[in-house]
Amino acid sequence: MKIIKTIAGWIKVSWAILGITVLMLVLLEGGLSLMFHLNDLRRPPRQNFRATADTYSDAAWAASYYEEIEKVEKGGTIRWNPYSYWRRAEFRGNYINIGTDGLRRTHAAVAADVAGSPVKIFMFGGSTMWGLGTDDESTIPSIFAKETQNRGTHTEVVNFGQYAFVSTQGVIELIRQLQKGNIPDTVIFLDGVNDTFGAFQNRVAGLAHSEFDRELLFNNAESSKLAKLAAQSAIRNLSIVRFLRGVITRTGLQRDSLQPYSLRFDPPIQDKRALAQSVIDIYFNNMKMVQALSRTYNFKFICYWQPVIFTKQYLSDYERRSMELDFNYPGMKEFYLDTYSLMQQRDEVQKNETSFHNISSIFQDVREPVYVDFNHMGEKGNSVIARRMVDDFLLLHKLTGKPETVTEAELHHSSAGVKE
Repeated sequence: MKIIKTIAGWIKVSWAILGITVLMLVLLEGGLSLMFHLNDLRRPPRQNFRATADTYSDAAWAASYYEEIEKVEKGGTIRWNPYSYWRRAEFRGNYINIGTDGLRRTHAAVAADVAGSPVKIFMFGGSTMWGLGTDDESTIPSIFAKETQNRGTHTEVVNFGQYAFVSTQGVIELIRQLQKGNIPDTVIFLDGVNDTFGAFQNRVAGLAHSEFDRELLFNNAESSKLAKLAAQSAIRNLSIVRFLRGVITRTGLQRDSLQPYSLRFDPPIQDKRALAQSVIDIYFNNMKMVQALSRTYNFKFICYWQPVIFTKQYLSDYERRSMELDFNYPGMKEFYLDTYSLMQQRDEVQKNETSFHNISSIFQDVREPVYVDFNHMGEKGNSVIARRMVDDFLLLHKLTGKPETVTEAELHHSSAGVKE
């Protein structure tokens, strides 16, 4: 009997300790949540660092534009899209407009003096092609449409660019359009940044960003493990965890880093050089598929390997600072430089390939500010790339129109009085 009473006493004490611990954790969580809430109310909303980019000539415009970008990017603005995973949800704003099809609005050229139907152009890429950093009229596709009209060719341009898209997703989007009988006259791809980051993140080339998250969810969708994943996510969002994470970051004990899971059917490539080479190989295999489709469906095809800030020799103070303000994981810059160096070597062997253009060094000697972060640009940078595309497009189609080369002086002139 005495043993039973002792055990019962221990159980009673244990329950009391457990209850007090739970109560203290609840009170601590509530107190920290209230503190974070009051801090958020007291502090003005944090401005998107890109709003201070020196490529913008109108600071008020830039601030207003990035307020709208925050609305575009906040939760619930991405919707599922078969095979290619995602597209933006419909959005109506002052600077950004996205249709019910999830595609961003592109300038519609008026063909007053041009006979015949317009040349239909599909443009694919990531957020640079989508136009992060500019309004609807200043994206690469919109400038392309206006420039071709100015040079005597009426075009109808569709912007299929989406945030974070790798070239594989662009190819899939193109195939889906061809399936529907929606055949373009010309297809233009602008890739490189996301293909490189996707490999850096997944340790496997050719996959969409955060592929391991989708694998994890799919493999656990019909099991009790999904509840465990939900619980882990809830714990990560607790104010206590947020507080501890902040303390660890401030003390310098931990830096932001990528810790990807290993994909079940795609083992990671540990050798960085081999991984970078794989990025290049898969990219060209994707473009070969598009070229084969162009012969079957009778459309023209051009692809571009895009520039990044790491290849610009003369950086402004803001551009240099932006590399720290943007996400900047250890080893990321080095992996970009390795991959882009391999692409440069591959480019030497592609000189006779008229469909491929490596424009990664297009801003290498430009002294004017161009970038708003490590890969997005304002209107000036988009104009340079769009005009280069127009030159190649007119040459490919053997259409009238004098090729234009944008000089440093013209780049500087184009920024005068322009709000981007």
